[in-house]
Amino acid sequence: MAIERIYYRDHHFVLTLIYGKLTNAEIGEHVLAMNKEYAGEAALVELADCRYLTDISELDARGLMVSANLEKGQLRTAGGKGAIVVASDLIYGMARVYASIAEQSRIDSQVYRDMDKAIEWLNVVHLKDEIYAHAERVAEKQLLVG
Repeated sequence: MAIERIYYRDHHFVLTLIYGKLTNAEIGEHVLAMNKEYAGEAALVELADCRYLTDISELDARGLMVSANLEKGQLRTAGGKGAIVVASDLIYGMARVYASIAEQSRIDSQVYRDMDKAIEWLNVVHLKDEIYAHAERVAEKQLLVG
């Protein structure tokens, strides 16, 4: 699975790096893992960096809707904000499907093409350098694979 999570406990923030291939099963497993790992955390701020997704051939709107619905009723999403950052038009559309469901259990959920705008909207500018360092590591992995 090409999903990594970094939890900044002191900042109540989770950075998720999603890259390579992503399937319906993997996104569902990811949401269930988030629900379990952060069950005691209320109103998390979450950023999903999907700019390095290269294969969504086994991902569809139905699978995204099912996964997003798994967030409903979770303490971690109640009162929280989520942002998804993407690089392509196709993935932007898929991310909007997810965000439209996810925003039902959060204060808001947005999709961006610009990482800086997402970071600013989530009010985690103080973590910007760390976020970019993790993203660059993922980009380098993708260059080695691709």
